[in-house]
Amino acid sequence: MMMQPDRLDRFFPITYPNGATVSRFAKPCPHCQQLVKASAMEGVAILLQDKVFVLADAECPQCQHRFVVKCVIDAYKRVFPVQLPVFLYRWMLQWGARRQLKLFRQQPEWQRARQLVEAMDPEQVKNAVQQLSSRLLSDSSEVEKSPDIVGSFQSQPIYAWLRHDGRTLVFDHAAAGSDAQFQLKEGEVLFDGRLVYRQLLPEQA
Repeated sequence: MMMQPDRLDRFFPITYPNGATVSRFAKPCPHCQQLVKASAMEGVAILLQDKVFVLADAECPQCQHRFVVKCVIDAYKRVFPVQLPVFLYRWMLQWGARRQLKLFRQQPEWQRARQLVEAMDPEQVKNAVQQLSSRLLSDSSEVEKSPDIVGSFQSQPIYAWLRHDGRTLVFDHAAAGSDAQFQLKEGEVLFDGRLVYRQLLPEQA
């Protein structure tokens, strides 16, 4: 079954578990800065635990510029951009919806979430899992850690570099919060859910 997106304003309002409600959504056009409302977007907005995840195609009514909207809205209505490729972000939404499906049985959004899950193509899942696993690295004995400590974060050491599966990773910045994996840029890896490392090219390692 193919995923069937809808006009984005039809997904709102959405109520968070804490009672807060997000009733509308809009983003500025990157071309002319005109505010583009959800009614001019086609995609999905789903509630997973205490965050709303938005993935949509937008068309500016002012200049007709088309652009992709990828973001996360927390329960305080703060909007965080998502740096993941579209296909990987879509897979993570589907994966998240599958894990949290029970929550949706008490929410109007749960049927839309199930559509996302059922739309997954098996080959796409395989490719997405491979890409996702290469960008999320857990602390284990398989990870070689630098003897040089460049600081600490959340009472844990920050290693200058890491080596894993033939890759050399150098520390870039700390990334607290559950949204860190949604803000990774090209070549970045999230280590232990809290530290972002940048992969060195073979000639740099």
